[in-house]
Amino acid sequence: PQGTRDYGPKQMAIRERAFHAIISSFKRHGAEVIDTPVFELKETLTGKYGEDSKLIYDLKDQGGELLSLRYDL
Repeated sequence: PQGTRDYGPKQMAIRERAFHAIISSFKRHGAEVIDTPVFELKETLTGKYGEDSKLIYDLKDQGGELLSLRYDL
């Protein structure tokens, strides 16, 4: 979607090292890893949660796409 960014190989290598250090530290203290999308199409979320507006945070129009965040993000 419009407004997101891509990372080149050098930037991605730095990000991966940083995330590895953070994740390793959290795992040592009993945390579990999950991977969820940062945002989703609004139609996907309304299909999962219904029209309950308390569970979905709408984002501004991103180049014609209606995007939203789940309540837990």
